[in-house]
Amino acid sequence: MVLYIELDGNNISVTIKKGGKTIDSSSWFGEHSLSEQLLVKIDELLEKNGIDKKEIKKVVPKISKTSGVTSSRIVQTLAKAWNVVAAS
Repeated sequence: MVLYIELDGNNISVTIKKGGKTIDSSSWFGEHSLSEQLLVKIDELLEKNGIDKKEIKKVVPKISKTSGVTSSRIVQTLAKAWNVVAAS
């Protein structure tokens, strides 16, 4: 399964896909609370769908040009860290 994190200005969404099919997604408004909410929202989405974190083999960030630098770095760092752990 793949987790997509989309950051478009103040709009944030996380989507779980398996084989190109969307399993579920969650979105919210509030770029300034990204660091506090991102992992919580991912955990909620996984729990809601009965998916273990180990089943997510890759995290793909999608960041628009209108997104802030700090928020972009948060998303990129989370994706890189998750992908390193998933690969090991």
